[in-house]
Amino acid sequence: MASIPNWPRQPDRREYTIMIVPHHGQAIKSIRIPIRAVKIAAAILCLFLVAVVGGVINYRHTVNAAQAERAELERLRQVNGAQLAQIEQLAKATAALQEDMNRLNQLDAEIRRLVNTEETGPSRSGVSRPTAGHGGQGGPVVKPQLNEIAAVVHDLQQVAKAREQSLETLRDRLIERNARLAATPSIWPASGEVTSRFGWRSSPWGWGSDWHPGIDIAGDYGMPIVATADGVVTYSGWYGGYGKMVEIDHGNGIVTIYGHNSQNLVETGQRVKKGEIIAYMGSTGISTGPHVHYEVRVNGTAVNPANFL
Repeated sequence: MASIPNWPRQPDRREYTIMIVPHHGQAIKSIRIPIRAVKIAAAILCLFLVAVVGGVINYRHTVNAAQAERAELERLRQVNGAQLAQIEQLAKATAALQEDMNRLNQLDAEIRRLVNTEETGPSRSGVSRPTAGHGGQGGPVVKPQLNEIAAVVHDLQQVAKAREQSLETLRDRLIERNARLAATPSIWPASGEVTSRFGWRSSPWGWGSDWHPGIDIAGDYGMPIVATADGVVTYSGWYGGYGKMVEIDHGNGIVTIYGHNSQNLVETGQRVKKGEIIAYMGSTGISTGPHVHYEVRVNGTAVNPANFL
C-alpha cells in the first residue's frame, strides 16, 4: 500500500476580486481581498453581533429585574401602609377601650357610694386580692400577631360593654331601692321621751280612755322636728286639735303627720329630704305641754309608727 507523502501545508492564497466598472469608458478597477481577510472580518462581525445580542438580552433582563424589584418595593410599601393603618386603628380602639374602662371605674365608684360598702377580706375563692408593691413578674416573651391583637381588643370591648350594661342595671336598681328606702319613714321625728303610744290609752284630760292614732314625743319647747322620709309637703298650717301641723306625702300611699308645732318651716308643695328640719316643737292645739304628735298613715289608715322605727 502506497503511503501519501507528508507535504508541508501551503497557506491559503485564494482571494476575492472586486471589479469596479466606472462610467464613460474609464479604466476598470479591481480590488483583490484575500479570503483569509474576509474570514477574519466575518468572524469579527459575528462576534460583534453576538456581543450586541448578548448586551440587548442582558439589558432587557436588567430592566425586567429592576421593574420587578420596584413592583415588589411598591407592594411592600402598600402592605406596610395597610399595617400602619391597622395599627393606628388598634391604637384608637385601645384608647376608646381605656375610656370605657375609666367610665366603668367611675360607675363602680358611684355604685360603691350608693351601697356605702368597702371590699375587704378574702374573695370567694379563699384567696386574698393581689396587692401592689411586689416586683415578681415572668412569662415567655412572645411577639403577638396583628390579628391576635385585634382579637384581644375585640374581646375586651365585648367584655367591657357587657360589664357596663350590668353595672348600669345594678346602679338603676340601687337608685330605685335607695329612693324607696329614702321615701319610707324610718327615723325618729324628734328627740325626747315617748309620753303616749299608738292605740288605746287613758285620756290625758281624765275623760276615760281614747284612741290615739300616733305617738307623742315630749321635749323642750322649740326643739327641731325633722321629716322621717323624703316626700312632698301636702299641708302646712293650723289643723284643729293638731294645732300647727305639717303633712308629708312620701308616695306608695304613705303619709306622715307632725302636730302641735310652735312653728312650721316648710310650705305646701315643697319637697323635703329625710332628716330635714320642717318645724319646731310646741304645744299648739289640744295639748298638755311641748311635744310632737307623730302619725303615720298608709292608704289613709293610721298605723303604728313603731313599725317604721
